[in-house]
Amino acid sequence: MRLRKRHSPPSVVVEAFGAQVQVALEVSELRERVEEILPPNWGPCDVTEATGQFGLRQTDAESYEVTVDGMPWLEHATLDVALSMLDAQIRLFIATNAHDRIFVHAGVVATGGKALVIPGESFSGKTTLVSAMVELGATYYSDEYAVLDDQGRVHPYPRRLSIRGANGSATEERHVAELGGAAAVGSAELAAVVVTRYRPGAEWQPERVSTGQGVLALLANTVPARERPQESLRAVSRAAAGAIVLDGDRGEAGSAAQAMLDALAAHPLTKSPPPDRSGAGGRS
Repeated sequence: MRLRKRHSPPSVVVEAFGAQVQVALEVSELRERVEEILPPNWGPCDVTEATGQFGLRQTDAESYEVTVDGMPWLEHATLDVALSMLDAQIRLFIATNAHDRIFVHAGVVATGGKALVIPGESFSGKTTLVSAMVELGATYYSDEYAVLDDQGRVHPYPRRLSIRGANGSATEERHVAELGGAAAVGSAELAAVVVTRYRPGAEWQPERVSTGQGVLALLANTVPARERPQESLRAVSRAAAGAIVLDGDRGEAGSAAQAMLDALAAHPLTKSPPPDRSGAGGRS
C-alpha cells in the first residue's frame, strides 16, 4: 500500500526586534493578510527558533479562530476582527520579549535628532497628537511604542497610524506618507517627555516637572516592567536623563502639537549620540 505524504499546515515564521513568532495557518491564502499585520522591520527566521506560537484558522463560512500557544484565545470572529486580535497579541509578545530593547507604550516623533515621547495607553490620544506633529513636519517614529535601547536612545517602530474617526467611529490605518510625513530610519536622543490628557476646551499650559516624574511616567507604560524590571528601569532612566518633562492637560491637538514641537526645538541635546549600529532592515 502506498502511503500518502502528510503536508504540514502552512505557517508564517518571522523575527522582529530579536523575538521570534510563528503563526500557523490552515490555508496559505491567509498568509498575505497575516503579513500585513506583522511588526515593522520583520524578517523570516527558521521555524525551530520561534518561541511565540499563534494560529489562525477558519471554523466555518464566516467564522475564524485565533490560538495562542496552541489554546483557543478568540472564537467565532470575523476575519477582520480575528486579524486585529492576532495583531494585538503578536505586538504584545514582541514588546515583552524583544532582545536588547525596552518597549514603552507611547507616541514618538523627532526633529533635529531629538525625540519627543508621549507615554500613554490606548485611547489616550497619542495618535491624534503624533498625526498633528507629523503634519507640522516632525519625523514619525511610532504612534504606539517608544523602543529604547540600553543607552536610552529611541528607535523607530513605524507601523501604520491607527486613526480613529470622529465620535469614536471605526479606526482607519493610514501610512505616514498619507499625512505628508516620513518615517524615521535611525535612532534619536530622547529630549522631551510629555505627560498629557485631553480635556475639552483646555489650553496647553504645562508645568515643567522633575526627571524622576518623567521616569515614573515612562515606567508606568513600560511593557516588560514586571518581567525585566532592572533592564526597564535602566533604559527609561537613561532615556529621561537630561530630557525636559512637561505635564498638563490639553485641548485640541493642533495648537498643542505646535507648542510641544517648539519646546522640543528649544531644548538642547544633552548627550553625545553614539554611532547607530541598529542595522534596521526588513519590512515596515
